[in-house]
Amino acid sequence: MPRPRTPIGTYGRIRVDQLGPKLFEAHARFRGRNGRLRPVKRVGASRAAAERALKEALVELADEVARGTVHPDSSFGHVTGLWLADVAAKVERGDRAPKTLSDYRSAAKNLTSRMGDLSCREVTAGQCDEVLKDVHDRSGPTAAKHAKKVLSGVCGFAVRWGAMQVNPALSVERLERKPSSPVRALEPGQRGDFLTKLRVFTGEKVRKQGPAKGRAWADLPDLAEVMLATGCRIGEALALVGEDVDIAERTVSAGHHLVRVPGVGMVRQEKRKGGREGLVLRVPSWAVPVLRRRKLESGGGPLFPTYLGTWLDPVNVQKRLRVACREIGYEGVTSHLFRHTTATHLGDSDLSDEVISDALGNTPDVVRKHYRRKKSDPRVAEALEGLMDQ
Repeated sequence: MPRPRTPIGTYGRIRVDQLGPKLFEAHARFRGRNGRLRPVKRVGASRAAAERALKEALVELADEVARGTVHPDSSFGHVTGLWLADVAAKVERGDRAPKTLSDYRSAAKNLTSRMGDLSCREVTAGQCDEVLKDVHDRSGPTAAKHAKKVLSGVCGFAVRWGAMQVNPALSVERLERKPSSPVRALEPGQRGDFLTKLRVFTGEKVRKQGPAKGRAWADLPDLAEVMLATGCRIGEALALVGEDVDIAERTVSAGHHLVRVPGVGMVRQEKRKGGREGLVLRVPSWAVPVLRRRKLESGGGPLFPTYLGTWLDPVNVQKRLRVACREIGYEGVTSHLFRHTTATHLGDSDLSDEVISDALGNTPDVVRKHYRRKKSDPRVAEALEGLMDQ
């Protein structure tokens, strides 16, 4: 009968040899995750000391194997930690964005607080469905959407490593979506009025706070104008540097976006939001003066820097913008409304959805769903003239 193999994560017989006066060596063979047996040795002043040192080393090796191995009785929280570590490794390699890891960690907290102590064999589709609905009710649809993505990722990881037979997250009931809200945009008669009032308000802020502290407010009108001219998202507009602006060609190269990395701060990431390729955008003539001035002031650095010359945080800028819009009578206007306004104006100018999607860096379907208000073909009204008898 063949000799049974040493199980993974364990070791064979411990032997102790005397190497000299008060010098002993304890050794054994440990079977790692790759299935190979490796010799492990430790020395001590006595047999017992050498054997004790070897056992401590073997326990550490067993812990390493256990941390990287999952099985049906492993806790969901443990598997979630391994999955997040795998995502973190992809971030280190540049395969994932740092913000992705930050978002996943936040969503993972929602899951592990509810089901972290369950074993993998106890995680069922019904359990997943119940947890996601609870997240939806308590934290909203966006949190539930992120939680579902993380849940599917963790369970998929467990399936690949043999802790689950199937991915239960794939069988949950579809989360209800809120009805799409009407597309909002600044109307033609509001756009000039908005920028004028915004400049007056921010100018007063600068007068009260001084040029240094008031700079963050003073940037808002210029930022709004650049976003209206390009259709960029706020994180993409704030990532622009002097060399991205070509005054002679009247173009702006939008190929980066800003993200906050925990422990690091604001980072300028390659490509636009979602890993989309950059765009070279030709801007209207009315945007050239502000872009020329910003390019000259930048010295090659950010077009919209802090007073220390570093990157502005999009979240903080949006907070200031909300305050300013409320004060000037445009409550509810957000930075993304500028993108809506650009897309809506392009649509009102009878440009096709394909042309608009190229300008925004989206697909025509996204443009139709989120950025454009459909106008009835004028031929429809003409045809309806004959609907009623005269």
